[in-house]
Amino acid sequence: MGNKMGRRRQVVDEKYTRPQGLYVLKDIDHKKLRKLILESKLAPCYPGLEDYSFTLEECPICFLYYPSLNRSRCCMKGICTECFLQMKPPHSTRPTQCPFCKTSNYAVEYRGAKTKEEKGMEQVEEQMVIEAQIRIRQKEIQDEAERMNKRQSISSSSRITTPTDVRYHDTYVPPLKYTRQSIDFDSSQASCSAPATTRFSQLRQNRHNGHGSNLALDSGAGISRQSRLWWQLFARTINLW
Repeated sequence: MGNKMGRRRQVVDEKYTRPQGLYVLKDIDHKKLRKLILESKLAPCYPGLEDYSFTLEECPICFLYYPSLNRSRCCMKGICTECFLQMKPPHSTRPTQCPFCKTSNYAVEYRGAKTKEEKGMEQVEEQMVIEAQIRIRQKEIQDEAERMNKRQSISSSSRITTPTDVRYHDTYVPPLKYTRQSIDFDSSQASCSAPATTRFSQLRQNRHNGHGSNLALDSGAGISRQSRLWWQLFARTINLW
């Protein structure tokens, strides 16, 4: 006749069988909680520490470190006993979702402290996740910088004016200026060209009378020197006729 071997009861200090005051937990059955902890169905209520140590595990809910944590049955994420009691009150009739993967009917189990191999594997996985997040963030920053450069190039190209526009706006056309000499010359030509036929007929008539040269010189007394020379040349031509 043999005895049946049940779950081995772990040796836990009595002060770790009740909550340490991390939360104000109501309606807790302390006798039931003590039994679950002693039967290794829940992790002991160790006080959380703020300083990291390789022998400790971090609870992802309260971010404190413990010698061991409970394991979520759905996703194997760790959680301390007090955070689990806060997430799933003992007398609640509503199904509780996993705070990590959102699976309904949230439940945990206790497997004791992690071995060094398990902790090493977790560190490698966490490092890979961190590196992947860094790469994703760098890619987002690079894409944003490219979009900014493209918008700046488009806005700057729209402000550049064409060469024809530059010539149109920048070319300076000075106002027309007339020198006194050109004005005198044009006025002398205007004054001499208009009565040319009349004076030509008078000069021919005076030439027959012997006063052609003197009349030409006298008629040019009141005009400019340039016009006077022109009339002298004109009078000589008349005399040759």
